[in-house]
Amino acid sequence: MIITICYLVFINILGLLAMAFDKLRKKHSPWKIPTPAFLGFSLIGGSIGVLLGMLLFRHKLNRKWMTIGVPLIIVAQIIAVFYFYENLYL
Repeated sequence: MIITICYLVFINILGLLAMAFDKLRKKHSPWKIPTPAFLGFSLIGGSIGVLLGMLLFRHKLNRKWMTIGVPLIIVAQIIAVFYFYENLYL
C-alpha cells in the first residue's frame, strides 16, 4: 500500500512539473510536450497533478481533450478505486 501511495505522489508531482516545464518552454521555444503525453500521465495515475498544472499555470485550458479528458480520467480512477476496494476488502 505504501508503495502505491509513493508512486501516486511521484507521478502526480511529475505531471505537475511537466505542465510547468511545458508552459515555460511555450514562452521561450517552439518545442513543447504533446497533449497525448499529458493524457498518458493522467492515465497512469498523475491526473490530479496534470489537472492542478492546468489550473495553476493556465495551460492547455483551450484543448478539449484536456479540459474534458483529464476530469473524466479522474472520475474513472475514483470509481476504479472504490470498485477494487469493495471487491478486495469485503
